[in-house]
Amino acid sequence: MRNLPGEHGFTLVESLIACALLAGALLSVGHLSSGAIALQAQACNRTLATMLAVAKLEELRASMAPTAGSDIVDAAGEPVRRDSSRQFERHWSVTPLSPRASILSVQVTPTPRGLTGLPVRITGGWMVVRR
Repeated sequence: MRNLPGEHGFTLVESLIACALLAGALLSVGHLSSGAIALQAQACNRTLATMLAVAKLEELRASMAPTAGSDIVDAAGEPVRRDSSRQFERHWSVTPLSPRASILSVQVTPTPRGLTGLPVRITGGWMVVRR
């Protein structure tokens, strides 16, 4: 076949290079999006853990005699059922800072069960009002 003076196109090598660049770009975008999805799930679990820690802290603050303990709850803070998809272990300790001032320090650490990551720790203190 003869090349006519007005006809220009891409060679096979140029087309293969363009396809390889496009494939590389699409693979990197796919890798970034899968990483973003994993980080979003981790952020969601940390947010739920923080909300559960604050709820337990408020519950202990409302108690007349808070004591240390632990429990396993679902994402709504209810006791765990077998069909719940997310389970959080909460551990809390109550430490008196000073016997005279009656100030308590409460540390709540909810940790998502079965998931790796850093636990969320919330520490709060208040004065116990004796009536």
